[in-house]
Formats: sequence, structure tokens, C-alpha cells
Amino acid sequence: MVYHYHQLGRSSYEESLKVLEADIQHANVLAAAIPKPKGGAYLQMKLVYNELAPLFFLLLQCLDGVCSCLFPLYFDLFHILIYEVYPDGRPNISSQGSKASMTEFYVLTADYRNPPFAAIILPSLRRLHNDLVEQENSSYCTRKSDKKQKMLGHGALQRITVDQEREDECGICLEPGTKMVLPGCCHAMCINCYRDWNRKSESCPFCRGGLRRVKSEDLWVLTSESEMIDPETVTMEELSRFYLYIQSLPRDTPEALFWVYSDYLI
Repeated sequence: MVYHYHQLGRSSYEESLKVLEADIQHANVLAAAIPKPKGGAYLQMKLVYNELAPLFFLLLQCLDGVCSCLFPLYFDLFHILIYEVYPDGRPNISSQGSKASMTEFYVLTADYRNPPFAAIILPSLRRLHNDLVEQENSSYCTRKSDKKQKMLGHGALQRITVDQEREDECGICLEPGTKMVLPGCCHAMCINCYRDWNRKSESCPFCRGGLRRVKSEDLWVLTSESEMIDPETVTMEELSRFYLYIQSLPRDTPEALFWVYSDYLI
């Protein structure tokens, strides 16, 4: 995304505007495909210029330079207006639109310690779209697996469930649901049995391998299915953070005079 952002400065002014318009249309398609909040309204974007834009367009036509497309970035001659649209295409008049800069639209910042700069518009929309596609494929595979299990019968399904429960229980005390660890010999046991055998004999009860040099921070911890986070929950949390980021953007001032980009401005 950062490379694509800097590529705008290496193209001609007309080509950069075409690329920018195409990316905004692509973002609109992605925004319309993500799950809608309450009310069914979804986000849409368009390119907006301020009142000084025609003068700079005339100046850029006279210059006709390769890097002239950077002038609107420096002088903030345009921004991206983000607004809500109902499923029938009508804009949501009750909600005021937000405006985003070129950096907020394109650049994906690696500083995840600062949440407002960790969810940028176009990269976030692409990531959300990819996550939703993966979830659809995963749900399809799950339905096929459930259908296969039904064809195998109740007995086979019960054996699979018993095998899964055996994998989650400790091989020494046979207690299920406890935290499983792997020492250097790679024999799984619960954390309580590991501490007990490490204190008594300092050896593994399965292979008699030494546990003396194994530290607690060097243990591999096995996660069970109950400890895994549902991908759908993660996607919904990312979607919520994305909407919160859009709400944190500055509001578009209705009293200022702006023009939407069109062909007659070039």
C-alpha cells in the first residue's frame, strides 16, 4: 500500500486521478459487501475538491510535469468523503459524512500500538473481504464434513468425539481440561503432573528423560479447541474497530464549498 501510494507521484496527473478513482470505486464495492450494521446502511466514498482546485488544475495544465500530481497532496486540495447509503441507494441525510486524507485511505501503518492508525480504510476493507471469503469457504467445508459424519452414522461420530476427549486429557492423571505442556522429550502431560514429576524424580514418567534442565518458560503449551478464538468473532471485532475508526475521522463541514470531482475540472 505504501508503494502504491508513492506510485501516484511518479505518474502523470491525469493517470493518477484515474488510478485514485478506480481505487475508490473498488473500496465502494468492498464496503458494500461487508456486513451491514443496524439499519442496513453501508459506507460509500467519493473524491471531493475544495474551491481552490480549478485554479490549481489550470496551473497544472500549464506545467504538465510528471510530479505535478503531488501539488494537490501538499495543499490538501482534495479529500475522500465517506458517507452512509441505504440499500436502495439513498444517502443517509441524518448522518454527517466523514473526510479522510490520502494517507488515511492508502497507507497501512505498522504501529499497532496506536489503534487509530492501525485500521486504514482500503487495506482494512481488503482484509475484511478476504476474511469473509475464507469464512464462507470454511463454513462450506464444515457443512460437507457434517454431512459426511451423518452418512457414517452415530457410532462413528461417537468414536470421533471420544478420540477428541482422549487427546485433551493428561496421560498420567487422566484429568481432562487441564493445561497440557510438552517438555524436551515431547511427551504431553498436564502442568500439575509435570511439576510433580519434576520435583520428585526430575524425569519424564514415559521415557525417563531428564527434566532437570527444562525451565517453565521453555515448555510448549498445547491449546485445546475451547481455548481457540472463533475466526468469525475476530472478523466481527475487526469490523467493529473499522467502524470506530471511521467515526473518529473529522466530520465534513457542510458550510465549506466543495466540488465533487468530474471530467470538466481537467
